[in-house]
Amino acid sequence: MQAVIIAGGLGTRLRPLTFNRPKALVPLLNKPQILHILDRLPKTVDEVFVAVNYMFERVREFFAETDVGRTVEVIEEATPLGTGGAVRNVAQRLDGTFAVYNGDVIDALDFTKFLAFHRRRRALATIALHEVEDPTAFGVVAMDGDRITKFVEKPAAGQAPSRLVNAGRYIFEPNVLEAGRPVSMETEVFPKIAGTGLYGFAFEGYWSDAGTLEGYRTATALLLADGGAGVDPAANVSRARFDGAVLVPSGCTVSGRLGPNVVLGPRCRVDGATVSNSTLLEGASVESDATVTGSIIGEESSVGPGATVQDSIVGDGMQIRKGRRVIRERMA
Repeated sequence: MQAVIIAGGLGTRLRPLTFNRPKALVPLLNKPQILHILDRLPKTVDEVFVAVNYMFERVREFFAETDVGRTVEVIEEATPLGTGGAVRNVAQRLDGTFAVYNGDVIDALDFTKFLAFHRRRRALATIALHEVEDPTAFGVVAMDGDRITKFVEKPAAGQAPSRLVNAGRYIFEPNVLEAGRPVSMETEVFPKIAGTGLYGFAFEGYWSDAGTLEGYRTATALLLADGGAGVDPAANVSRARFDGAVLVPSGCTVSGRLGPNVVLGPRCRVDGATVSNSTLLEGASVESDATVTGSIIGEESSVGPGATVQDSIVGDGMQIRKGRRVIRERMA
């Protein structure tokens, strides 16, 4: 079976991290985000097309050097084509039922059950659905049994037909796309086939958009809780307190207080500091009496003694001086 992963965006919501890397390769629990998607697909999905616009060469080089156990071809989009356009860009290569995954979502979706549902319903298209508290930022569906009767993109408060939202995972039959200009699945294709061949597969478990700081933090917490936490015995840990789930790989040096939901990349150093709900990318350091909360610290960046970083994204190679306060900033 074939799959298309839509990874073409600029990653503006994770800047400045995405100034130096495409969003598909932003580390999540020390692994590029796109590998979290590929690792959850069964081996029967043996051919994958990754649609990329921004930093196409970086993504192509990554897959040329990385064995993921299946064929992966990176397809360049000279300009972003939208979800439907990205799929139609490889339409001539698709030879049967195929999956489409948004590239900045992590979830617990069981693909085998998803596909079985699609085939039992003889659907033209099936959307994976997840229930959320506030659906106003998503595509929301109205249902009649398993059939989607209405698709509303980002409804106003109080106007959503349900709390079941588009989870960014699809299974399609080849004839779902019409010829012509690039289109959006969400705003043009789905409303057109709602009530006929469009079905919804609701699933439980974790789900998060990892393409924003808030979503990234949520995705990190979910993956840590799903078995991703651990402290490598080869890490240099002394006078450290761990409060909740943390990931500390070998080569890190840690003292102070970490957790909950903290990920350290390779070669990170935390020296008598407090870090919570944050990720430090490779080579980052946090000095004594500093506090990092709800943030991402870029590669080889340092947080000086007594500094505070809160709800911020710090780019690669930055130095935050002693005592400085960085609150809700994007620092590059």
